[in-house]
Amino acid sequence: METTVDNSFEQAMQGPKRPQLLTVICILSFIMCGLGLLGGIWNIVQNTPENMAEGIEKMRQYSPEMADKMEENMIAMQDSTYIQISPYLNLVYVLVSFLGVLMMWKLQKKGFYLYLVGELLPYIGFIVAGKESMAAMDMAGGGAGQVAGIVMVGLMLIFDAAFIIMYAVNLKKMN
Repeated sequence: METTVDNSFEQAMQGPKRPQLLTVICILSFIMCGLGLLGGIWNIVQNTPENMAEGIEKMRQYSPEMADKMEENMIAMQDSTYIQISPYLNLVYVLVSFLGVLMMWKLQKKGFYLYLVGELLPYIGFIVAGKESMAAMDMAGGGAGQVAGIVMVGLMLIFDAAFIIMYAVNLKKMN
């Protein structure tokens, strides 16, 4: 005689099972949000006018021309409202993305839309700021800094698009 066990109570207590792909991309997103949060805080702490002036003086020992260019960019950055609030906005974007990932971890579909907002707003800000955001990249080292910044934004766009697509594939598994 065969005994059957009803596991419906255990299954109801565990809730719906999260797909493996969703679990993996959520964990990767949690890690990236943590790194983004740490990087954002570091950026706010390190990019004070005093630290930037100190860096310019150190650069002056090696390349006076580059130090002058950095000084011009620093003055332009201090006049730019967008560049001044950008590090704080980036923290908000990271926190919005984190909240969206947390909701998707719990299989809540609205988390995807929140994540989407958190991932797309930085690009919208970058486009709206236009010339000012390019000036911020220029601070990293002249024309080479702009090229490096554009490559970095391009890579970020590719990774963000890949994650958005992977999350979208899992939308049908969310409530």
